[in-house]
Amino acid sequence: MKDLRGSRNSTKHLDFQPFKAWRYNTDHVKISAVLAPPYDVISPERQQKLYENSPFNCIRLILNKKNPADTDQNNAYTRARDTFQEWQKQGVLIQEQEPCLYVYRQTFKDPVTHSTKNRFALLGRVRLEPFEKGIIVPHEKTLRGPKEDRMRLLRTVRTNFSPVFGLYKDKGFEVRSIIQDPMNSNPVFEAEDDDKIVHALWAIEDPDVLAKLHKIFRSKKVYIADGHHRYETALEYARRQREEQRSSDFVLFPFDYMYMALVSFDDPGFIVLPTHRIVTKLGMTGGEAIRRLEEYFKVEKVSLAKLKEMTASYDQEGKIFGMVLEEGCFLLTMIDKEKAKKRMVQGKPAIWYDLNVNVLAHLIFVELLGLTEDRWEAVLKFEHTVDGAVTPLQKGEAQAVFLLQPPKVEMLEKMGAVNERMPQKSTFFYPKLATGLVFYSHKE
Repeated sequence: MKDLRGSRNSTKHLDFQPFKAWRYNTDHVKISAVLAPPYDVISPERQQKLYENSPFNCIRLILNKKNPADTDQNNAYTRARDTFQEWQKQGVLIQEQEPCLYVYRQTFKDPVTHSTKNRFALLGRVRLEPFEKGIIVPHEKTLRGPKEDRMRLLRTVRTNFSPVFGLYKDKGFEVRSIIQDPMNSNPVFEAEDDDKIVHALWAIEDPDVLAKLHKIFRSKKVYIADGHHRYETALEYARRQREEQRSSDFVLFPFDYMYMALVSFDDPGFIVLPTHRIVTKLGMTGGEAIRRLEEYFKVEKVSLAKLKEMTASYDQEGKIFGMVLEEGCFLLTMIDKEKAKKRMVQGKPAIWYDLNVNVLAHLIFVELLGLTEDRWEAVLKFEHTVDGAVTPLQKGEAQAVFLLQPPKVEMLEKMGAVNERMPQKSTFFYPKLATGLVFYSHKE
């Protein structure tokens, strides 16, 4: 708990701090066996594989298996809590003696060019701020279901296991120049995961360096790249905790912060992939869908290879889409942008109409195919690879697939500047940040 000179609501600056993290004891576990992706990209098959990788894999914390016999007293969330506490007692997890920030490097193959790249993040805790203050900026809408699930986990375990992925501008590479030095020493660990991505972690303990980084980040904004559901859950959780405890606004608590990984917009390893839409229930035949689309798009039958080539290019102002139906693969090219704009939601900023996910959601889905927003959570699934998106249709588990080009990263900032959000699952930042690097407990 930390006393402040002013109200917690009066801050106008980003507050990025070191913390006394819990992390795996490398003398007790093999790090490569205990890492996991974020919970929302883990299939039941991947969940089982992670369980089998190690009895200490962090899947037991972020996505504990549910049992038919679960009760209010014994369930996936309480098992996660008990597991976390037991690992601390066993020495599987250890806590830093002093607050640290961490340099986190991921080495991976670019999925498009296949070249080897490195992406760097700085791990720490960030003070939670409501979006209207403009310090933390979202870019996607969220779904109710995932937030309810994450709230149950947070309330039960009172720990952030996975970092929210934030982006910031690093003009002159000021931050990058500072975090280069720690990488001249031995890392806390270096490990390759199941996806052949190498994760390396260095701790920054020097008080002078920590103070310098804290000062630099005060003037920055953070744009949420990934983790909107967890960020909004943490905001709501902190609000509820203050309400329940009748806490003073002149005191900050650990729950007023959350664990984040901050990556520069200019990082050479920064990659954004599209998130394709799988429609499980279209409500019409493929022929009828094509007929409706032809009013606004040139519909051209092509090969799947042609659509894969299309998805490797950046979004061209929402004019080009891929569609896969039982009838075949089709390239959709917008005929008249102004005509299309008049059919969509009115009164939006110009940049809003240039985003392909908005054109897909509000023109193609809502206006042309009758898939209204209240149905999206029930009929849409998401996949970032073309093959992965097409597989459910080939198995008869979906009726249509819509393929997107990846957005240009500057769109996040432009949408944030006009206080607009993209539809949920608009982007896929590759690679995902690992869970299992460090953990931020509110009992720190």
